Order: sequence, then C-alpha cells, then structure tokens
Amino acid sequence: MTERDPGAAAPTVSAIVVTYDSADTVAETLASLARQTYPDERYEVVVVDGGSTDGTRDVVEEFDARLVTADGAGIGACRNRGVEATESDYVAFTDSDCRVPPTWLADHVARLDAYADDPDVVGVGGPNVAFEDDPAFARVVGSLQRTAFGSGGSPQSRAIDDVRLVRSVAACNVCYRRDVFDDYRYDDAVNVGEDAEFHYRLARDGHRFCYDPAIVVRHHLTPTLREFARKSRSYGNAMARIQCRHRRLVRWYSPLPTLALLGGSAAALRDLARGPRYVPALCLAFLPVAALVTRAVSGEERSPLALLAPLLLVVQYVAYGVGFAEGLAASIRP
Repeated sequence: MTERDPGAAAPTVSAIVVTYDSADTVAETLASLARQTYPDERYEVVVVDGGSTDGTRDVVEEFDARLVTADGAGIGACRNRGVEATESDYVAFTDSDCRVPPTWLADHVARLDAYADDPDVVGVGGPNVAFEDDPAFARVVGSLQRTAFGSGGSPQSRAIDDVRLVRSVAACNVCYRRDVFDDYRYDDAVNVGEDAEFHYRLARDGHRFCYDPAIVVRHHLTPTLREFARKSRSYGNAMARIQCRHRRLVRWYSPLPTLALLGGSAAALRDLARGPRYVPALCLAFLPVAALVTRAVSGEERSPLALLAPLLLVVQYVAYGVGFAEGLAASIRP
C-alpha cells in the first residue's frame, strides 16, 4: 500500500464532538483536542449540540471550536449535521465524555494513509477505556466489556493486541475518509446504536475499518448499577429496532440474551411445577463463565468490586434481553 508523500501537506481533518447536556465533561474533551500534535492549521474542532440546557454551549465557547446547533436532533442526525458543516479530507468523531491522546489525529491519519490504495477501508478506530480516576465500578464495567462475554462483537474483546480489519468500531474513537459520506450517511432517525447501524450498511457493501489497539480513548463509563442496567436495556431496544428495519441480524449475538431469558423462565416454571432440575443445571453451566470473567476483570482491576463481575454480566444480559424484546414488540406492533 502506498503511503502519502512526506513532503506533501498533511490532510485536513475535522474532529467532531456530538454533545447534549455535557457541561461537566465536554471541557476535558475539548482541552484534549486542543493539545493535538497534528498541525494546527490542518485540523478543526466542531461541536454539534443537540439542544443542551445545562450550560454546555457556554463551555464550548471557551475553546477554539465551532459550534453547530441541532436542537431536538438525535445522535445520528447530529453526526450528519457535523459532516455537512465540514469540508475536510478526513472526519473524526469522539464523544463529549471522552479524552483523546495528543497523537490521536496524527495516529488516525497515519493509519488511513497506509490504506490509501484500498478503497474498501473507509476508516480507522480503536478501543475506549475508562478514565484512570473514574469510580472503581466504572473501571470494572470497562474491564468486563473488554472480555469476550462482556462484548463478544467488539474488536477490543477479541484481539486487543492485533491491528486488523474489522466490520465496525466505536463512534467515540473513529476517523473516516471524507468520501465515504458521498454515498452513505448516519440514519437521522437512529439515536442509540447509530454507529452500529451505519457500520452495518458499510460492512454489508464490502467496506472495512482498520482497528488499531494503540489508539486508545479514555471514556467516562457508567458509574452506577442503575445506569449500567438502563444503558444495556436502551441498547438492546435500539438493536432490535435496527434489525427489524433491515430484516436481518446486524449483530449475530443480539437475540441471544432474550432467548436465554425465555429459556430460563421456561426452566424456572418447569422446576417450580416438578422440582429442581434445569435451573440448577443452568447455574452450574454459568460457573465456568463466572470464573473466567472474574479472573479477567480481577487481572485488570485490583478492587473487591471485581468480584461482582459475574453479577454485572447477568445484569447486562437481562437488561439487554428485556430491551431487545421491547424493541421487537414495538417494531412489529401494528
């Protein structure tokens, strides 16, 4: 693959931050974007605000960033408004509760340059991990979701040490070639899960992303069990709606939590009627999973909360499964 001529001007990049009521966190995001090693004259920062009422816009005005207002727009629509407001060679996205490293843009551009002769590679992405000083619960959630059981479809849970081509990456740490938006857009109607839906369409048509585990973004993850369950339920609901829209599986594993809930409920009803049999067997089958998850999370987080990893996994699957069932019901309702 051909790399860019080192004597040529660096490509222009627009770093887009979608935000809504993020006054407490967006300053850290914008400060990290202001510290980039990328040439100042070759990149810009654009903030797309979906209608904040908490002073987010006042915070944005303290930085060298262009503010685009999109009151009432969902996340997918806000991402599109950001793209439409820019003309750069590359378009990067991070979230308003993230902190990017100083070499973030430079690393993304270098990876994209390496695939200059491959039109199927439309972007680059990497992992997002909890902040070092986040609550222990949030760090445990991050570690859990880096395991195969916590996030089976994520590149960072399958091959965290490998640079490879993948079908999707997280939208809080991604950089696209500009020309991909000539033929594709985020779906304006999709809020939660907008990146999964967009990347599904790209992958369906043969496009791929380069996943680089060294391009790491810090991300404030859910600090409480209630918020963790709410987000899991919301994502399950969104994934069901997206898949009903496309009439096929966007993520092969997405129906499994709902099917497991149905099967577990049937087993519990049977055992209540005829005595314990299937539920104890299911609990025994879960023990190796619990042991593997606990070992993986404990290896990263030296906290007593790491022992809660199996419980968090159950909460995640139950909440996601309930949300997925709700999304299916809403999609097929006449």
